Amino acid sequence: MGLTKHSWRKTPTHQGGFLLDGGVHFTAGLRLMLGRDNPLVSLSAYSAQLQEHLPPVDTLEATAKTKNGTIGTISISFGTTAKGSEWTVACEKGFVSLSRNKVTIDDKTEEIEDEKTGVPPEVRKWGEALAAGRVNERQSPEQALADLELIEAMLRSGEQDGEPIKLEHQQV
Repeated sequence: MGLTKHSWRKTPTHQGGFLLDGGVHFTAGLRLMLGRDNPLVSLSAYSAQLQEHLPPVDTLEATAKTKNGTIGTISISFGTTAKGSEWTVACEKGFVSLSRNKVTIDDKTEEIEDEKTGVPPEVRKWGEALAAGRVNERQSPEQALADLELIEAMLRSGEQDGEPIKLEHQQV
């Protein structure tokens, strides 16, 4: 049984269902790649449910704007047959691209370890911080709120046929 077919995901009691559960991790990665100096400030999105077993929606397509005015697109879908996961952030001085276990910075590509899920590394980092008696900054409540705000704003905008949403918690 795939992750998207668990019974609690078939009848979600929270906005966004599996898209919220899984998508929040993608927003965390996007925020990390964008960095603190130029966070997203607004977005407009559309949403759809392509697969019957993934209510209420399983696909988001958004256009977002950063603090300095740069625009880009965000596409997250658990409802397609595509199995790929790709990230690209292009800037004035170069680009970073991640596709499965290959990271490309400008024109240099290297392979990284791929555990097929982010859960074990996250639990390890949490345990290391706990053992050291400190907080892992990337796992702070403020970071979690910013990740959640981003996916939730895409869901709200999608519910409102692309209505622009201003983001308030991205500068952490």
